Amino acid sequence: MKRLSGHSRALGAILALGMLAGCTGQATSPPPQAASPPQQADVSTAPQLAGAWYQVYFDSNKYDINARGRMIADRVAYVVKNNPATRVTVIGRTDRAGPPAANMALSQHRAEQVRDALIAAGVPADRIDTSWTGEGKQAVATPDEIIERHNRVVDVTVVDESR
Repeated sequence: MKRLSGHSRALGAILALGMLAGCTGQATSPPPQAASPPQQADVSTAPQLAGAWYQVYFDSNKYDINARGRMIADRVAYVVKNNPATRVTVIGRTDRAGPPAANMALSQHRAEQVRDALIAAGVPADRIDTSWTGEGKQAVATPDEIIERHNRVVDVTVVDESR
């Protein structure tokens, strides 16, 4: 008769104990409980993004809104349409590449494009405050004629006036 090695006996013992434990675990485990029904959201509570801040970025010397910018407009519109106590602030900005007067006009075009996208998505025009700063108040301070992506932006903020 062939003798089993120490490892084989240990493995056999572990398997036997595992099977035994599996059988006893079934008898002592509590029956599964029925899942409680999901709580329904209170209809009176609107989507909460008050204080949310978004940034719509632009290519250099451009004011066309890209797909991400349209997605942001749609998300903001959803919140504002469902919460009458909210307003939106839109602030256009530029980097310091180009003359200051041209940058002021460019930041105005960017802010107006985002405002128009919000209106197209359903935000009432009288709940949007729009302004622009040109190359002033930059996120990243740069010298003149430096192209900086983080400064070519429109900041969009949802404000809850009931707070």
